[in-house]
Amino acid sequence: MICNREGSASDAVARVIELYEALGMRIVELEAHEHDLHAAYVSHISHISSFALALTVLAKEKDEKRIFQLASGGFDSTVRLAKSSPDMWVPIFRQNRDNVLDVLDEHINVLSRFRSLLIKKDFNTFHELIDQANHIRKILK
Repeated sequence: MICNREGSASDAVARVIELYEALGMRIVELEAHEHDLHAAYVSHISHISSFALALTVLAKEKDEKRIFQLASGGFDSTVRLAKSSPDMWVPIFRQNRDNVLDVLDEHINVLSRFRSLLIKKDFNTFHELIDQANHIRKILK
């Protein structure tokens, strides 16, 4: 990721690009504000969701042995991010607060919609939403 290329020394940018290419990395250029916006959508919300899920399970399931016994690969991969350092993530959330709040509000709305559908026993719409969510497969091949 290269942000604000125009504000950086061209020789430094060239060196970074050379390093990225040598490592086989994909080079993406964005302005810093664009990076912060999109990172909130695809990275920061994932971390908050993982922290929240881990806290939820720890609050509800007091038997740590049961967590270990019943946790499947899906749970492990979902809470993997909850193992991240608060010393790293709190400053990121502080710096990108507005974008994170925007995506967090939307995420809470979607969770509330799933909750409402469960209350109403509207499993047809629940199915439709899961089907829509499966579209992410085409993007993340």
